[in-house]
Amino acid sequence: MKAAILALAAAAVHSFQPLVQRLPPVRLAATETSYAEAIEQDRVVLRRAAETKNEESDAVVDALLGLEQSCKERSRAEGASAGAAIADKLTGAWRLVFTTGTVSRQKRTGARVNYFPVKAVQTFDLPASKITNGIFFGDWAAVRFFGPMEFNEESRKLTFDFTRIEVFGGALGFDLGKGGAAEIGAATGLGSENNVKLAEQGKKPFFNWIDCDDVIATARGGGGGLALWTRTEQP
Repeated sequence: MKAAILALAAAAVHSFQPLVQRLPPVRLAATETSYAEAIEQDRVVLRRAAETKNEESDAVVDALLGLEQSCKERSRAEGASAGAAIADKLTGAWRLVFTTGTVSRQKRTGARVNYFPVKAVQTFDLPASKITNGIFFGDWAAVRFFGPMEFNEESRKLTFDFTRIEVFGGALGFDLGKGGAAEIGAATGLGSENNVKLAEQGKKPFFNWIDCDDVIATARGGGGGLALWTRTEQP
């Protein structure tokens, strides 16, 4: 039973720990028109990937990297308004579609970056400064984490921590101590051991959000990786 709980919990934690070892595609310095066009071109690929899960993994990663670069150019040109636009859209439920996984996991399993294999849904409530992360079978929550978060519009950085876990549809739950969520991930090998070290240093995991609209959201995790979500109904 304990092993099953740890495995489910680690899968949820792992969905917040994407890593990738690829360089962004080379792009020329963009004007306002060209970076806007580049952003929309990459969004089209990512929306299609979120809807069909048929886009090639390499194409999805290239679109994520390209979108990140174009959004940096947009941020330099538009300032804090880019972060405000993300904040305006981010509140709600998001299903994780694509994550590159941790480098150590890729080496251990031989797996390439790919679509996330289970139903993982995160919710971000900016007005209440709360975050959840869960693994679901249909609308039934196998495991969910709950905790506080903070979003900085200027830097587009969202820091978070998980302070409670509930399993089996909420039938069983308990509060997590400092670094508890990170330890669950590291204990099963699905999470990054570096997060345990960060917790010991009093640091929180974080996302640097790249872009967010009515359909998809994209971010780079604190471990250096990339992830793609699609908006969904709250399970």
